[in-house]
Amino acid sequence: MSELGETILPAPVLRSLKIKSSAVERLVKERKQYIDDTAHQRDFIEQLRKKDGVHQADINKQKEVLEETLNMVPFMERHIRKAMQDLENLVLSTRKDGVQYNVPELDNADKAIATAKEALPGSGISKTKV
Repeated sequence: MSELGETILPAPVLRSLKIKSSAVERLVKERKQYIDDTAHQRDFIEQLRKKDGVHQADINKQKEVLEETLNMVPFMERHIRKAMQDLENLVLSTRKDGVQYNVPELDNADKAIATAKEALPGSGISKTKV
């Protein structure tokens, strides 16, 4: 206990909370970037189709790039789910004793979990019309 009567979390737990929270936040951002990249890639392919003198091989290559980017979204979602589950387990085990810890790391973990849950329900993209 600290001088204020608060229970202090051990340093390894605080460090794990920070690392796991950051990992979840980073993965959510990466997933969003892949989704944004797919929109840009689709637009680029449409522009190529409208241009004169563009070889079909160039368009096909860009379709391959789009396909690879599309495949990364479910891959990232699996990683987010795993990282989020690890973080949730750590938060639950930290709170299981019923002691209220007033540390920003737990608040940040809760926010990271909420952000991940908001990001995961639907991917927001479709693999059709590549």
